[in-house]
Amino acid sequence: MLLEELSKIKEYLLSLMFPAQCLGCGQPNLYLCPGCLKSILLIDYFVCPVCRHPSANGQTCPDCRSKTNLDGLIYALNYDQSLVRQAIHAIKYSFIQDLMPIVAELLIKVLDQSHSHQDFSADVIVPIPLHRRKLAQRGFNQAELLAKILGQKYSWSINNKILQKTKSTRSQTGLPRLKRLVNVKDIFSVKAPESIKNKNIILVDDVCTTGATLEEAAKILKQHGAAKVWAITLARGER
Repeated sequence: MLLEELSKIKEYLLSLMFPAQCLGCGQPNLYLCPGCLKSILLIDYFVCPVCRHPSANGQTCPDCRSKTNLDGLIYALNYDQSLVRQAIHAIKYSFIQDLMPIVAELLIKVLDQSHSHQDFSADVIVPIPLHRRKLAQRGFNQAELLAKILGQKYSWSINNKILQKTKSTRSQTGLPRLKRLVNVKDIFSVKAPESIKNKNIILVDDVCTTGATLEEAAKILKQHGAAKVWAITLARGER
């Protein structure tokens, strides 16, 4: 609770020093104006998280099931779009939490239009955790912000205690694929593993690039008895 209050104070002070302006056109008093928000392209089909071939609702295709612990991945945006990248960076590194509901609505639009959320028999949604030092530094977990919005929208139960990040790692940003895989190896632990046995879980994160973090999380959840593990992210970038 103290961390949340300190985060709100930090955000308020930052808003005084750096008043809101549209990330796209600079229009004052808002972070994304209607015109710039409308210019962001949504994905119009889902793909397998491994081979990226078209796949119904982002399910892992039969040929790739032996290569991943993820049963599927859904995302709404291409991270290589400038405004998408700027918005997510502003949330994480400029601490602008007010941007999350705005970009989350784009994800909800994709979920609603595809009706893919109706195919989930999710027992619980789990945000990808931050290490305690990063959480203290940032004041909030962007994945948890997104998970709360999705949970409220679709009446999904949220648990931010099941998955713990036990190792502090360098940012994945800018790392090549192989270094990303090494960077996240064995970084998670599961608390109260009996609570996930035979459960269907949805992991939530802001961005998927190589999928290394999501894969590592899915691996340990399944090692502790989870039945299925899907992932939902705002955006996906190139490998």
